[in-house]
Amino acid sequence: MTKKNWKVWGSGFALTASLLLAACGGETTESGEAATTGSGVDTEEVTEITFWHAMNGPHQEAITELTERFNESQDEYVVEEMNQGDYGTLEQSIMASGVSGDLPTMSQLAPGNVPDMVKNGLLVPLDDVLVSDTGFTQEELDDIYDGFMESSQYDGQTYALPFSKSTRVMYYNQDILDEYGVEVPTTWEEVEVLGQKMVDAGDNRVAMGFENSYEMEYETIARQNGSDFIDPETLEVAIDSPESVEALEFVMGIIDKGYARTAGEDGFFSGPFGRGESALYIGSSAGLAHVAPVAEENGLNWSTAELPTYNDTQLTLFAGNDLGVFASATEEEQEAAVAFMSFLLEPENTAYWAMETGYVPIRRSAIETEEYQSYLEENPAAEAAALELEYGMSAPIFVGHGEYRNELLNTLDDVLVNGSDEQEALSNLQQTTEEIISSNN
Repeated sequence: MTKKNWKVWGSGFALTASLLLAACGGETTESGEAATTGSGVDTEEVTEITFWHAMNGPHQEAITELTERFNESQDEYVVEEMNQGDYGTLEQSIMASGVSGDLPTMSQLAPGNVPDMVKNGLLVPLDDVLVSDTGFTQEELDDIYDGFMESSQYDGQTYALPFSKSTRVMYYNQDILDEYGVEVPTTWEEVEVLGQKMVDAGDNRVAMGFENSYEMEYETIARQNGSDFIDPETLEVAIDSPESVEALEFVMGIIDKGYARTAGEDGFFSGPFGRGESALYIGSSAGLAHVAPVAEENGLNWSTAELPTYNDTQLTLFAGNDLGVFASATEEEQEAAVAFMSFLLEPENTAYWAMETGYVPIRRSAIETEEYQSYLEENPAAEAAALELEYGMSAPIFVGHGEYRNELLNTLDDVLVNGSDEQEALSNLQQTTEEIISSNN
């Protein structure tokens, strides 16, 4: 089989080192409650692989559809996709299987967990098998947005490929903006102006809503303000730089002034925004499906826009999951996994995935497909995320990333809830982060 014979389809952990030191070997055995998506061919003549993921609901339906399409598109490979529950359960399954030596061929992976897996010998580098007749061409790899590939590479090698990716967007309530006679803000200064207007009017709504875990917004503003934060190449830490401290002081300032608030007991701000409790809200582009029903129920006139700039700089951080192949896979299984990845990232297929799930297309050419352009015309709220793809970036990954992120969340929570001094808190976080990176990398 050569790639040109494939059918083209249109629209229609932090892992603890102690648990992972036992590298696994041998072929994967079938287990669990997964549904099999086979093509009905003689399994003795094909390479069978298992794929673990954490997709549920409509996301499960979409990944099952794509898996079935791949199985039907050729006669050399069969993929069995297995739902492992939510992301936390998926990570636990990988940890347990890493010890028992019963890992699948491939899996969805949180980028921050990849270095820990590499350190413990669980993942295979893909560089030597990506470009092939049944995999990718170099032109196709170059078509993937640079910011997505950043999360897939570690220590100079490619250990994963982007798949279920999202970016941050700003949701806005047009009726509230009209009420105060302002345009959709494009800068944080304009957000402040709106916040002042609403406070002066005695409005109990706020201008901006944040998720309780607002670390991505803080890091985005810090980077927009010129901070390297954590440099992706050198892993040098600048969390307590003046630019970074200024960013956190800004976020705390607009909260203290009543211009913004976090989600609080709601957990996520999609609910409060959908109920009309804020003019603006920054959240994941994949949250469109959560905002839409609440907004419709409350009769909101809403859409999305690109993130506000700080210091005249456009930047957004990518989130989401990648696909990796475990070191226990045979050469034939590795080839099959790369063939499946290549199929998933075909322009029409990554566009289909984006339209069905709210994630974003992975390749530039996917944006230009007729199906996706029609989708954007019919769903204008999806356009902002597409516009951000060219200047989005992934935060750096390193061994110990999960421990670092826990420290970051605790620090930001301490500043928000207990009113700790921003400079002192970030200086402490700087020291802790440097220790984590130096002791693990």
